Amino acid sequence: MVTASASHCRATVLAADIGGTSGRFALFTIGGESLAMAARVELPSAAAGGFEALIRSALDGLAPLGRDLPAPAAAVLAVAGPVRQGRSCVPPNIPYLLDLDQLSPELLPQASQLVNDFTAQAHGCRHLGVEQSDPVLPGAVDTAETQAVIGPGTGLGKATLIPDGRGGFVVGGSEGGHAAFPFNAGEERLFQDFVLRLTGEPYVRWETVVSGSGLALLHRYLTGENLAPAQVAASLSAADATTEWFARFLGRACRDYVLEVVARGGVYVSGGVAAKNPLFLTHWAFEREFRASHTHPELMAGVGVRLVRDQNVGLWGAASLARQLAEAAPSGC
Repeated sequence: MVTASASHCRATVLAADIGGTSGRFALFTIGGESLAMAARVELPSAAAGGFEALIRSALDGLAPLGRDLPAPAAAVLAVAGPVRQGRSCVPPNIPYLLDLDQLSPELLPQASQLVNDFTAQAHGCRHLGVEQSDPVLPGAVDTAETQAVIGPGTGLGKATLIPDGRGGFVVGGSEGGHAAFPFNAGEERLFQDFVLRLTGEPYVRWETVVSGSGLALLHRYLTGENLAPAQVAASLSAADATTEWFARFLGRACRDYVLEVVARGGVYVSGGVAAKNPLFLTHWAFEREFRASHTHPELMAGVGVRLVRDQNVGLWGAASLARQLAEAAPSGC
């Protein structure tokens, strides 16, 4: 949402989307109601050696691409984990602390903050609009109702877009990807035992199953092949058992989140696993599992599902939040 001062705002902001596998960083220009990506780099996040090292590498990579741009007026870094007071995060899938207050003071603008990565994804979905996503299942996609955003990648992220009653919205964060996965009886329980043996976890979490690593575990259980997630995805067709099982589990994740937050306004599915492998969403097992609810069949029958193909959606969301920071700064922008 653009504030009253936005029509006079001309500045650059820094946005980041730091996940367990990679970190995307971009400079955006803002002017009036426009927001444009001017430069972008992507770096491996886990191997960076630390938060400051990652930021410095990103800024070094952006510098020649944005040499004609002014210094960023604000920065918002979306990170895969629970954020405390916009300043720090202990991420579950990155081997170091993310803390703005431990960075060298000159590294980032004074107006800087951390947000959860799926908070940024949710803002990005609203910024890009429904026309920037592909229909998967028919039904309501209505910004006047609560909407769910969910996505499998290195982990499983979730967030909720909630109408504020004044024409705007607030974002509800979630770490629901770390809750226990609900296996059905029968062979699913055998897969559960398999995952517990391999991971050593006390219980199987959602993101252990509905994620890139979960896809690899599932394929290993069903076929005996121990492949990397990208290798599994490249080998799959709609006829494979791995595809059917993963589509069912992804449908379950989306359905259960709709029921948890009463997302009558629809579901946005994002994340690299879905964006790179849309067959998981178009498979019949996804729809059957998503619609299946013996207590609320009418609710589930009316909810639409859309696929967000733009893997920069988190950057767009972080940039829209950074624009708000720049506009609210004492010196303006």
